[in-house]
Amino acid sequence: MPTDPPPTAGPDGKAADPGPRAGGPGTGQPTADRPRGRHKLLKIVIAAAVVVAGAKLLGSGVTALSGPPSPTRGALFGNWSGPVAAPLARSVPLRVQVPSVGINAPLIRLGLDKDGAVAVPPMTVPTEAGWFTGDPTPGERGAAVIVGHVDTDYGRAVFYPLGNVQPGALVIVERADKKKAQFRVTSVEVVDKNRFPAQRVYGSDDNGTPQLRIITCGGAFDGSHYADNLVVYTQLVGVTG
Repeated sequence: MPTDPPPTAGPDGKAADPGPRAGGPGTGQPTADRPRGRHKLLKIVIAAAVVVAGAKLLGSGVTALSGPPSPTRGALFGNWSGPVAAPLARSVPLRVQVPSVGINAPLIRLGLDKDGAVAVPPMTVPTEAGWFTGDPTPGERGAAVIVGHVDTDYGRAVFYPLGNVQPGALVIVERADKKKAQFRVTSVEVVDKNRFPAQRVYGSDDNGTPQLRIITCGGAFDGSHYADNLVVYTQLVGVTG
C-alpha cells in the first residue's frame, strides 16, 4: 500500500489539497528519489479526484424506507482469499457483470471534470457504469476503479443491488481485446464520505496484484445525499476468451 497520507473528502465533494502535482515545483524530493516520488504523488492526486467522484454519486429518488440494500454483517466482516491470476495487458473495459446480484452494465470512459474530480456517468442514463481512465484497466497490475450510481431522479440505477454482494462473488469484465477478466470479491466495506480511506481504496499491494474496486453510494439518505460510499474489493482470478 502507498505510504503517503490519504486525502479526505466531505459529502459535498470537496477534497483536501493533495499538494503539488507530480513533476511540479515544490516536490521536495532528492534527485535520486524523484521518479518514485512523482509516481506516488500522482497516485495520491488521482485518488483525491476519485474520492470527489465517490462523494458525487448521489441519488434523489429513493427514501430511507425504500433505499438500496445494505451489506449484511456477514458481508462486511467476511472475506475471501484465493490464488491470483497473472496480470493482463492493457485493454479498455466494455461491460461489467456481477451475476449473483443481477448487475450487467455497459461501461463508459470517465475522465476528470472541470473541477478536477472524476466525471460520473450521466444521471440520464442510470443503466451505465464508468471506468476511470486515470487508473489501470481491469486485469492490469494495480487497482482499477469502476463507479456507478445507486439511484437517480429516474429511479434505481446500475449499482442499486450492489449492497447484496457477498465475499467470493464473481465479477466479470468484458474487454476490448475479447477477453473476459474474472474477479472474485475479497471484501465489502461501507465508508463515511467524511473520512474516505483513499489510501486503502485506491492503493494496490506492493506486488501490483491485479485488482478492481467498485464504488457506489450507501448508508443514510437525507433527501439529497447518501452519507457513505459502498466499496467492493476484488482480485483477478482468471480469464476467458
